[in-house]
Amino acid sequence: MVIAERGIMTRQLFAVFVWLAALLVSPTVSMAQDAVVLDRTLAELIAQVPGHTGISYFDLVKQVIPDLARDETRAIGHRTVALRHIAGDGFGGTIPDPIKIGVLRAVPFESEGKPRIAMLIDIGKIDDLGEQPHILAVFDTNGRMPTLLDAVDVGLDRVTSLAEPALVRIGERDDAILTTSQHFNSAENYTWTSLIFLRGGKLGLIDRFLAYSAWTCTLQKTQAFSFKGVPGANDRPAISVTMNDIGTPPEERCDDRALSTSYARTATAVYRWDAGKAQFTADSDAVQRLQEHSAEP
Repeated sequence: MVIAERGIMTRQLFAVFVWLAALLVSPTVSMAQDAVVLDRTLAELIAQVPGHTGISYFDLVKQVIPDLARDETRAIGHRTVALRHIAGDGFGGTIPDPIKIGVLRAVPFESEGKPRIAMLIDIGKIDDLGEQPHILAVFDTNGRMPTLLDAVDVGLDRVTSLAEPALVRIGERDDAILTTSQHFNSAENYTWTSLIFLRGGKLGLIDRFLAYSAWTCTLQKTQAFSFKGVPGANDRPAISVTMNDIGTPPEERCDDRALSTSYARTATAVYRWDAGKAQFTADSDAVQRLQEHSAEP
């Protein structure tokens, strides 16, 4: 009996490791396989900003963290410009002290036909905090020195990054920015995707979406979101959001229970710019309903 139980535990652990490895390379969890090997958004703090001779990313980050100072091994500060959380009141609000700059990501984009730079700044961790802070800052790139337009906290979970891809075109003159926040919990993965836009020099949240994936002895459940710009009336930006919820029997059995039946569910909603409300609104609650229907049991 002891040998048999050990055999079952070994198969369970092996299957979990296989599932976690698959998550790291699967595009269904907002991480493309080539992005694991090469992330083109990564930037060195001392590197020159493309197109801006003599200007480094440090010069840009210092506009967000005014007392930032660096030596040969690190960059540390203690205060930031006024920050709000992209998801609104009740989120974020805690900034580490000291601020220690970690991974830095940068991507050029366009807003209302004007060139901009978006930077995602890792400012260090806070022990026992679920929503680790991460700063998204956007800069006007006209002129020799890019100037800060806005900065917000976009941390929604333990690990935050730019999505892959980091941008989605939502009109002839606009890109939306995608960030992800996630954590692993045993045989589960939670990934928040924030769909963010810049208008009038201010960052705003179009919406945020939770993908929940899990492995059990009877079912492998995978959720993912995809985003695509669609034609909008009067040249107004619009974006289609599609959620896929897929369940398949696991390749490795870990007990004698009957395997679950495969399924595939899809929901789509189109978010369009509402000038009267000065925000994006969805034409359907289909995505929201599927998220609620397929949420963690």
